[in-house]
Amino acid sequence: MGGYISSLSVKGLKRKKEILERKTVKEVDISQLPKEPFTENALLATWKEYVSKLQKRGEKILASNLETDTPTLKGTVIHLEFPNETMRVELERAQHNLLEFLKRKLNNYDITIEITVNEAAERRYAYTTREKYEKLKEKNPDLEILRTTFDLDI
Repeated sequence: MGGYISSLSVKGLKRKKEILERKTVKEVDISQLPKEPFTENALLATWKEYVSKLQKRGEKILASNLETDTPTLKGTVIHLEFPNETMRVELERAQHNLLEFLKRKLNNYDITIEITVNEAAERRYAYTTREKYEKLKEKNPDLEILRTTFDLDI
């Protein structure tokens, strides 16, 4: 008897009606959803909040990818630039949840994300300990004085 529902009984008719009602997806009129203006600062704060949630849930790779570039805002389009295609694909897979979070928090359902890949930018990211040190030293030359004063290894 498994999954068969008789339409010959009153109970069967009621059951079929319940199933059909559950299957009916309520269409949301997107044009009626809020589109409150928001600032780039509000976006950045909400972005950081989402990254923090990802880190707490153990989704460290996605969180790290989202921290690779600081999002910029043009209208309601969030622009990101990644150094490789893999990062772009990873974010595209996870962007639904990110967008839902941003839309809800910023109360604007017109938000979209545009991702560009700039493989030349990959050189800007440091991978080895030495590269990281050199990058930090560029930002703060006093780091070398600290390293030599205390005879620190890299």
